[in-house]
Amino acid sequence: MSALNHSIPVISLFSGAGGLDLGFQQQGFRTVLALDVDKAAVETYNANKFDRCAVQCDLGRIQGAELMALVEGRASGIRPRGVIGGPPCQTFSIGNVRKNTNDRRGALGLHYARLLGALNRGFELDFFVFENVTGLKNPKHSRRYKDIVSALEGAGFDVFVAQLNSNSFGIAQNRKRLFLVGINSRRFPWLKYQFPHGIEGKPRNVGDAIRGLPEPIFFQRSLTADQIPFHPNHWTMRPRSPKFGFGKSKKSDGRSFRRLEWGKPSRTVAYGNREIHLHPRGHRRLSVLEAMLLQGFRVDFVLRGNLSEQVTQVSNAVPPPLAAALAQTLHSQLYGQVHILHQSLLDWFRTHQRRFPWRKERDPFKVLVAEKLLQQTAANRHVVQAYRAFLRAFPNSQALAKARPAAVKRIIEPLGLHYRGVEMIELAKALCDRHDGAVPSTLKELLALPGIGDYCARAVLAFAYGKQVPVVDTNVARFLSRFFGLKFSKSANPSRNRQLLDVATALVPDGMARDFNLAILDLCAAHCSSDSPTCTSCPLRKQCRYAQPPKLADPSSRPERSDATSRESK
Repeated sequence: MSALNHSIPVISLFSGAGGLDLGFQQQGFRTVLALDVDKAAVETYNANKFDRCAVQCDLGRIQGAELMALVEGRASGIRPRGVIGGPPCQTFSIGNVRKNTNDRRGALGLHYARLLGALNRGFELDFFVFENVTGLKNPKHSRRYKDIVSALEGAGFDVFVAQLNSNSFGIAQNRKRLFLVGINSRRFPWLKYQFPHGIEGKPRNVGDAIRGLPEPIFFQRSLTADQIPFHPNHWTMRPRSPKFGFGKSKKSDGRSFRRLEWGKPSRTVAYGNREIHLHPRGHRRLSVLEAMLLQGFRVDFVLRGNLSEQVTQVSNAVPPPLAAALAQTLHSQLYGQVHILHQSLLDWFRTHQRRFPWRKERDPFKVLVAEKLLQQTAANRHVVQAYRAFLRAFPNSQALAKARPAAVKRIIEPLGLHYRGVEMIELAKALCDRHDGAVPSTLKELLALPGIGDYCARAVLAFAYGKQVPVVDTNVARFLSRFFGLKFSKSANPSRNRQLLDVATALVPDGMARDFNLAILDLCAAHCSSDSPTCTSCPLRKQCRYAQPPKLADPSSRPERSDATSRESK
């Protein structure tokens, strides 16, 4: 899961024109499917270098199974890692003075949570980002807000909430928005997400964003985008009301005549048909392009649709620089620490790995033999001798299936646990009867064989087949507990502990399952033993919570030492 080396696939729900997606794209994420009910917004999205991944879809009417089928059909073979986007928010907007109690958009938050749950069950997501108006947290909506948060948590996420102002992120408007960020509670139980704090320096104002632009073109029904000079969205409605100052110094007032000032940030860019802010000169309303620049869009972004549809799109958009700040913190906190773990551990492993003959093998039968010999046995010269002698006598499943128990017993006798001899013969017979002597490559088929447990099955998948699976024993359980400062539920068999497996699965780097699993086992043998860990010389000491000095105010801050018996393996 080393996500820093390639783009991270996400799904965008209620994507609109793609402001949120644009910010995420700038920080290493890639939208593989974007869905929105608005036709013009979908056309805009596909026209702006998003791989044409947007599809028109009424998410309010689609169910989880339908959404899963749509994702698998449009992004086949890709496992999305996150979901971004927020449902329409007019129901909760403070500025909505004509609320309709039957507005079905008010139920979209809960429906979003249901869709998110379906996607998480299908793809094991890492995170979600849910954006909405701050009015959702108003006391009169408290019941709905709590229900939404509860449903998001029920979908499998720890939920973190903050209100962020666009002006704190280099955007020339005061626009406060509510963000709910969810982190998969099973895969990343140690992570407490921290929202971005904004950027230092003087806040941008209206003049910084739009001063110096040429005058826009006024709307005409016959006007097409290619007839608009400077930029296809640099057009606006013709001023007709006598309230327009036409360059005079008087200030306009009233909801529909809010005039901006050059030296101050814009009011929130969220317009109705007759509520587009007045230009600082007071002689007209803003053009769509000017509104886009106040939202933080780059000048090369182009909105599609008629004038009204463009106004709606720019009003509903998440400012891309704010989206980028969120994406950067998610990328860093979710994947940055794990990337450092991968890099430090694998660098150490290249020069400190233990050398055993079975580690040179990719033959599934030879790997399986090694795993059986290593059960409850430390990896030492006796195992090496037994391994070599065993394969000389029984080089494949067919030969082992015909072996006499006494012959097997003589070879493995120095290791103890003599019952393994009969067990390995029965295993070989099952391989011949069920799989023509071959070792299967799925967890289900391996676990169905006699004498194969969870650890052994996953070891074969990782070490012989290179599958993206974790290998979890008491050593790995101890390492995960110490490194992340976690306390897992007690389990007689760590390889069956769902909590451990979820965390370990989230850590396995793409294409590196074999080396990563072996590296943890070797690190545990060298530094992270149960009784006397050598933290001062461990290559992961700077990141490991166990290796950090305990806080005086919190004597329990250091994770408990595991009293599980140490078990060496491969």
